[in-house]
Amino acid sequence: MHIRRQFPGRTDGEIFERVHDVMMHLAERFSLDYRRDEKTLSGRVSKMGVSGTYQVRGEEVVVDLKFPILVPRSMREKVEEDIERKLDALFS
Repeated sequence: MHIRRQFPGRTDGEIFERVHDVMMHLAERFSLDYRRDEKTLSGRVSKMGVSGTYQVRGEEVVVDLKFPILVPRSMREKVEEDIERKLDALFS
């Protein structure tokens, strides 16, 4: 899964902090390990085959998630929709 959103007029730091909050919440909700790297404005979630990364650069965030084949499609879609909805409302 690959999600890309642009936030014109926002600084990379602003975007990073907001995305960090979203990813931290999702990690808690789905019991994922979460690490963020302030120097590279990126982060990573993982647990038992599920892995994801995000990177903020140039008023844009890119989120990549990978699920093992055993994760039901409905669960993957739910996570994807949740992330997209939260990113779409990031500065609302």
